[in-house]
Amino acid sequence: MPDAGTLQVSGAGTTKTLPCHAGYLSVSGKNNTITLTGHCTSVTVSGNDNRVAVDSTDALSASGAGNVVVYHWGSPKIVSAGTANVVRQG
Repeated sequence: MPDAGTLQVSGAGTTKTLPCHAGYLSVSGKNNTITLTGHCTSVTVSGNDNRVAVDSTDALSASGAGNVVVYHWGSPKIVSAGTANVVRQG
């Protein structure tokens, strides 16, 4: 992802590791596994049963059902809507 760029990952069953470079990430779909290295300005996850790990971010948003979003450090603003979504530090 270019510096401060926007990246969208969608579909089903995608597994990717991506550098964030202070950019924005949107993940949608089902059963995606995304690992983000570096700092993201914002991470948005929608759909079902997605797994996202990010080193650090300013803001996390999760909607849909059964999504798990883990950030490694920092204190992001968290918005979680939907059913059985988990957003946690780990």
